[in-house]
Amino acid sequence: MQLTKIKNKISCCALVTLPFVMTTLYAEEAEPPLSEEAFWQEVPVVMSATRMSQPVVDAPVAVTVIDREMIEASGARQIPELFRLVPGFIVGYRDGNTPSVSYHMSLDRYARRMQVLIDGRSVYTTAIGGIPWATLHITLDDIERIEVVRGPNSASYGANSFLGVINIITKPAVLDRGTSVKVNKGDQGVKDLYLRHGGESGKLDYRVTAGFSADDGFQYRHDYELTKTLSLRADYHATGDDLITMQGGVGRGPRGVENLQADPVLNPPREKIELNHHEHIKWERTLGLGDSLSVQFYHIFQRNFETYTVNNYVLTSAGALQLVLDPMFIDFGRRTERYDLEFQHNTKLNEMWRIVWGGGVRQDTVWGGENLMGNAEIGNHLKQGFINAEWDPKDHWLINLGLMVEDYSTTGTARSPRVGVNYRFSPADSVHFSVSRAIRTPSMFEYAADYAQQATSHYELAGTTVGVGPTISNISWLGTQDTKPEHIRSYELGYTGMVDDGRLSYDAKLFRDEISELITFVQRPVAGDNYDGVADFYENHDALTIKGFEFETTRHFGVGTSARLTYAYADIDNELGNNTTDYSHVAPKHSASLLLIKTFSRGYKGSLGYYYTGEIQGWEGTDLRDPVRRLDLRLAKSTT
Repeated sequence: MQLTKIKNKISCCALVTLPFVMTTLYAEEAEPPLSEEAFWQEVPVVMSATRMSQPVVDAPVAVTVIDREMIEASGARQIPELFRLVPGFIVGYRDGNTPSVSYHMSLDRYARRMQVLIDGRSVYTTAIGGIPWATLHITLDDIERIEVVRGPNSASYGANSFLGVINIITKPAVLDRGTSVKVNKGDQGVKDLYLRHGGESGKLDYRVTAGFSADDGFQYRHDYELTKTLSLRADYHATGDDLITMQGGVGRGPRGVENLQADPVLNPPREKIELNHHEHIKWERTLGLGDSLSVQFYHIFQRNFETYTVNNYVLTSAGALQLVLDPMFIDFGRRTERYDLEFQHNTKLNEMWRIVWGGGVRQDTVWGGENLMGNAEIGNHLKQGFINAEWDPKDHWLINLGLMVEDYSTTGTARSPRVGVNYRFSPADSVHFSVSRAIRTPSMFEYAADYAQQATSHYELAGTTVGVGPTISNISWLGTQDTKPEHIRSYELGYTGMVDDGRLSYDAKLFRDEISELITFVQRPVAGDNYDGVADFYENHDALTIKGFEFETTRHFGVGTSARLTYAYADIDNELGNNTTDYSHVAPKHSASLLLIKTFSRGYKGSLGYYYTGEIQGWEGTDLRDPVRRLDLRLAKSTT
């Protein structure tokens, strides 16, 4: 939808004071009684900050909860679109089938510095980093809620929980009984079909979902997408204290690939195929009040097929003499496989102390094609242990302590601690201060890349080779297998609260993120049998500091009617040494969102979403992208 141009500057003061203005405007009106279903009468409980269930006011870091009402009202077609509702998040698309979701900064299309969990299973891919959003094997309708930890959380979830953690929690199978069908149809070839069936058999509840999703991508681009998925969730209630959850899924589909920054002859539009599947089993036992044990095992397989051929392309000609490109076969394929075993014990030691502790082992194996990793296979073995403790003397103070220790076969041992102090003014509002350290381990491509694309040529006369031509292109990215983890030290001061029986909630925070050992390209000369020239090496080199302010608030005006507002300001200081890149604009200075929800009579429900992202540096160059404004309108009618 075309929007009228508005001023680029957004008044922080106006955004912060708006919820209080709304409260004043409605204070004089008689409000209808509020049902328990419509509003939280108690402070929301989250579990992703420390692996312990905590009221959000007791969490040591800022946490945003995206619930079912927000998911439905957003009108989102794909999961990444939901994170426009979270302050400080950056959602973008390199092309129509490659979404990117990051927090506080967006350095490249892979968004390698975010951890994403689905029911405790990490879907972060270790081959090139990032998240395969199109083939997660879940739909929007499978999700019960999403908890977003806005800040480093390696103390709870280990490496790659660098800038934040997205924890997607799916609905128990018992909540999906019967059969349902969902269909989407729209412009640009949008066609979605989802079939879901849920049922029970004795102590077993199950849900099966089959999905088909396709679109043509961006207009005038070769970036179409077609994905077929099949997923299963089964919950077996073995005893009153034991629950076994089994999940699995498979997804496959072609994607259009087009690199506008590359030579269309050497890097032509083409098709790649993505295939992945997972199997996940988790056993949970309740040992007593506040005491539980869980063990989970999962396996993930990801395969990307991407090859193409360039045959005898004529570059130039002079009469009968032609300069012809030598035949090229390019293989950018890759394969990733992961086995992960983890146990966790939550226990209450006494009236003041609660702890959660555990550990796990993981084996990652990555193979890269001839032009990606030289047909090499590399493994990475992880052993980890963690502990989080909460001390609550039942007065105004609360202290959270956390530590994760990890040992990688590739990068060695790392420790990620966190200390958080909360002061509660009441059970419904508190101020918190936390200091944490986190790491991001290099992807296997950053660690052991052997990317080479050398285009040579020859001269032909009347179809006969008569001489060797010049080298047309010589590109190489190399990993030395000596790349170390990136580091971040984060400081956060936040305020969280609820008033008016939960009708108004708000969350504000100041932050400072100090990032060092950032992995980047450093050019160096290299010579060998297959390559001679200048190569880009992945090395730990750069540093930057991000500081800023974030705010979110939700106001309920009555049953089924609410307004949600978010705002984020970020300022980047990258004058911290001899950086290879200018990071000044890898995050927008200003970003904001507004979601209005209204329930009408006769089963109608409408929503309006407005999203603003300030200018930001493009992924493929130094040019700044113009501010983005987006307006979503939704109207739905329930027939039940």
